[in-house]
Amino acid sequence: MYKPVIAVTVGDPSGIGPEIVKKAVSSKAILKVCKPVVIGTSKGYVAGKHTKNSDKAAISFIDKSLDLLRLGEADALVTAPVSKSAFGDIGGHTEYISKLFLVKKFEMLMLAEELKVLLLTRHIPLKDVVKNLNAKKILESIVFTSNFIKEKFNIKNPEIAVCGLNPHCGDNGLVGKEEQEIIIPALKKLKKYGFNIKGPVNPEIAFKKNKYDFIVCMYHDQAMLPLKILKPNNIVNLTVGLPFIRTSPGHGTGYDIAGKGRANPKSMIEAIKLACRLTENAPSPDAWHRGIRAAKQF
Repeated sequence: MYKPVIAVTVGDPSGIGPEIVKKAVSSKAILKVCKPVVIGTSKGYVAGKHTKNSDKAAISFIDKSLDLLRLGEADALVTAPVSKSAFGDIGGHTEYISKLFLVKKFEMLMLAEELKVLLLTRHIPLKDVVKNLNAKKILESIVFTSNFIKEKFNIKNPEIAVCGLNPHCGDNGLVGKEEQEIIIPALKKLKKYGFNIKGPVNPEIAFKKNKYDFIVCMYHDQAMLPLKILKPNNIVNLTVGLPFIRTSPGHGTGYDIAGKGRANPKSMIEAIKLACRLTENAPSPDAWHRGIRAAKQF
């Protein structure tokens, strides 16, 4: 039985990345299903002391992992946490990788056991959320992600819940009109196209019922707060739209506990397992790697 080769970066060498990667790749749960290849080291860096040099190192680890993918020496990528400061104006991990591979359309899908949650806006100030939302974006993001879920998770007709933006989903326009002017028009079109979709719904209803194949959230904390409360150690970030599978644990660099042996590797283990599982549904290796090599070269 073929075991996929998973490139695993250690992230910021001064954070908890090296610790959780070491724990994860040595676990029976991982060695049973894949061949992890670790990229990066913590040698020469002080745990808990974030510096510009540790940022540069983290970027170099990502670059090396992408080279492995281009050369066909790895089947998927798992990235440990890196500070946003490492990426400057680009944004973060996802934006950096997407730019290098000339990917303009991508989505951030968070998973935790049975929960799958799409974030329509990501790491932006709350005051900018509304101006980054429109009916076209909502429609396109849901269609894009739904197609991915159908293919990779073998769900023929996903049941989708779309959260409102305002308290009580706007209460018929009394506490905000975005539901009426943006969200509902998009959902009407999706229903017309045959999507099994419900909304706008209050987030507590969407997450409480636990019956939807995926949930759509309007902004970062609308998704992450319930996930962190319900499944704190199982969250995985999956990038939808890259020419390969890329996952990461759903937490940050953890500088405050770095080097103390207290970092929980569960999310990293889940991220590697998910990358392995989804790689099984990838195109044939030759086609897969041809597509990757055709992307922008460094």
